[in-house]
Amino acid sequence: MSRAPRVPEESAGLTTSTPLHVSVRWPGRDVAVLAVGGELDLATAGRLEAAFRRLVARRPRVVVVDLSGVAFLGSSGLAAITAALTSGVVLRIVAPGSLARIFALTALDKVLDLYGTVDEALAAG
Repeated sequence: MSRAPRVPEESAGLTTSTPLHVSVRWPGRDVAVLAVGGELDLATAGRLEAAFRRLVARRPRVVVVDLSGVAFLGSSGLAAITAALTSGVVLRIVAPGSLARIFALTALDKVLDLYGTVDEALAAG
């Protein structure tokens, strides 16, 4: 009698380690680019908020949040981004393609400065 090959079970719920990648670069003395990649949702929004707080503690004048590497943007991610408005820095958001649509549908494009590329955000002055 032969056995059927064992198939790994799939998780039916949310995973506990949603991938999120955050990095910072300084293209100018007082300008920082916070690049975000992966999934920005309830499970990862706190990590973005913590990274933003650490960055703001270094006192940049302008922070460009580059969301071009974000595959999924949930409401908790949007809340984390809008919370950054109170940080005292000039905030510029890079939200290309379908991400720009999310900001438009939620009317956040009225309160956030949105750009299609990092170069456009940096050139804004």
